[in-house]
Amino acid sequence: MTGHRRLALVLLVGACASAPPASPERLAECTRLFNTWARYDQHWTFHHDGHKARAELALHRCQQGRYDEGIPELKAILRRGGFTISD
Repeated sequence: MTGHRRLALVLLVGACASAPPASPERLAECTRLFNTWARYDQHWTFHHDGHKARAELALHRCQQGRYDEGIPELKAILRRGGFTISD
């Protein structure tokens, strides 16, 4: 294996291994927010306002450990829906 290929392999493995640590508490918060939205929001089959895609993407980000992106997005969606959500 050449030096360049070895370096590329090391960098690739390092990039894959650098996932943020899991936080069961933050994932539970994210899931609770998503479930609240899913339960009380208008039925997404009839109202295509983009919130379903945004909420699902936010939940997916939380599942990837990107809580600082997912949780604020879910809170913003709920606030736009009239919910009072603390920070």
